[in-house]
Amino acid sequence: MIPMLIIAGPTASGKSRLAVELARKLDGEIISADSRQVYRGLDAGTAKPSAGELTLVNHHLIDIIDPVERYNAGRFARDAASVIGKLVEKRKAPIICGGTGFYIQALVRPLFSEPEFPAGSKKDVRLRLKKMCEQEGAQAVHRELAGLDPASASRLHPNDFQRVSRALELYYLSGRTMTRLLAESQAESPYVPLTVVLDPQAGQLKEAIRLRSERMLDSGWPEEVRALLASGVSPDAPGLQSLGYREVISLVKGESSRQETLESIIRKTGQYARRQRIWFKARPAELVADPENIAPREIVSLWNAHCSR
Repeated sequence: MIPMLIIAGPTASGKSRLAVELARKLDGEIISADSRQVYRGLDAGTAKPSAGELTLVNHHLIDIIDPVERYNAGRFARDAASVIGKLVEKRKAPIICGGTGFYIQALVRPLFSEPEFPAGSKKDVRLRLKKMCEQEGAQAVHRELAGLDPASASRLHPNDFQRVSRALELYYLSGRTMTRLLAESQAESPYVPLTVVLDPQAGQLKEAIRLRSERMLDSGWPEEVRALLASGVSPDAPGLQSLGYREVISLVKGESSRQETLESIIRKTGQYARRQRIWFKARPAELVADPENIAPREIVSLWNAHCSR
């Protein structure tokens, strides 16, 4: 069994800084479990690690695909497993850092093997769901999922058409919900995780989100979006469905002011962070702590004990 350290928590909770400090203390390397930092060119808007952090510690699964490509939890689990295998060979501690809970779960508890479906059937279902989204909106697609698979709908944002349609696609083609398929998966994970969840106080997190959003806009987010659009990347590209990019696209098109954009990003980021907190609170963790009071030495002690079992 392979021990791994997981540093998780909501957006703006300080995960990256803590992971870098622990990686240096534990002779480890970081595997990003952020569903948006995988995209090349999405830097300011996804708050990727700084150049200094990247220099201090090796990071993996950042900048691995173009914004026009799709990425999912299953692919993350495979990619992360490949990296972990190489780290184990080098005797490096694998440190998973991120807030995309479903990605972390897919790695720790392997996903089901997707049944084989005729290619034509998949295409028909995807076209129908895309047409529904265009005609009735993404929330209509989410409502349909809620009626069929409430558990999956509860963890997916109504605007996350990619994942919502994926769950519906599985149901229409297999007759089984994603929740059931996950429950039926009996694969045993080769990993023994030590999970640390950062859980800031609500007021502290709200202020951190505001400061982070302001910093991202001041650090070239609008210019980044202009460059992506000018290069031919469609506003509908998977990468540009990332949190906040729709608002910044409106800003660069002159459809909203900077202040309107900022407030919208703060509001939606806060909503997303609340869902992240709910996700992580519902799952086991060896340590849940306020990032203002957490002691890295305590995590180092937990890790040493964890590895000696």
